[in-house]
Amino acid sequence: MTKRAVVVGINDYSVQGFGNLSGCVRDASSMYHTLIDAFGFDETQVYCYLDRQASSSRILQALNWILRCSEPGDVACLYYAGHGGLHPTSTPGAFYQTIIPHSGRFITDWDLWQAAAQLEPSVCNFTVILDSCHSGGMVDPTEATSDVRTIVNGQAFLAVLTEAMNTVIPFGVTAPDLATWSNNVHQVQAAPRATVCYTEAANREFTTSAKATLLAASRWDEYAGETSNHGFLTEAILQTVNSSNFTISHQDLHAALTPIVHEAAGHEQHPVLRGQANRMDGIFLEGFSDSR
Repeated sequence: MTKRAVVVGINDYSVQGFGNLSGCVRDASSMYHTLIDAFGFDETQVYCYLDRQASSSRILQALNWILRCSEPGDVACLYYAGHGGLHPTSTPGAFYQTIIPHSGRFITDWDLWQAAAQLEPSVCNFTVILDSCHSGGMVDPTEATSDVRTIVNGQAFLAVLTEAMNTVIPFGVTAPDLATWSNNVHQVQAAPRATVCYTEAANREFTTSAKATLLAASRWDEYAGETSNHGFLTEAILQTVNSSNFTISHQDLHAALTPIVHEAAGHEQHPVLRGQANRMDGIFLEGFSDSR
């Protein structure tokens, strides 16, 4: 079994024109060492991109590489700390959740699915960890400062969202069919700091078509906070897996870190676990024994 990873941390958003962050590079650096030292990832197969290194082309190239190399029993991981956002699909009312690289286009779940399709029929644990705002947002209310921006006018985009959005495809699950998520959000409304909040339909967390397991820092209508050292999710992961001797199931990890994050965020942030329901009792960052 080989364990490979792509680790991304971005504080500097000067190219994209968004506000800079403060702790994402530190989060990514800590996870990089944790994956290698505690979880046994192959150091030569862990690609860490910080700030200006983290272009969309470089992230996707590395991700495609680690998934293309994966064989039955292997583990692949994408860890991301940075801004999150929304991007329109070709279907009216439907939007992708995205991660926003230092430069280049936003990365969507469709990009992940295209890479993860290479796993067929391999039995590979592909885990996505997002310590980023999972709300639909990070929309700058001013005009774009660079031609790599895909949202030209933030306020106009917010108007489109609040009037038309009915479907959001979550980043990190890699489920190809839009029907899985159709009409999964409601009560869409503008929120402070030029973002949008919306409520997710109940019982839509798991799908048999998912090729990845997602652990996200917060619900769709929440921000992802940080302490002076780490993002709330990253700090909770480090605490929890350390106390479990680095052997814990996905569902037990989620159950253990949720109250830690919940308390740190003043009861305003709730981590999210998604993927195939039958894989939730599998061990975090260990090989799977089944595939669908």
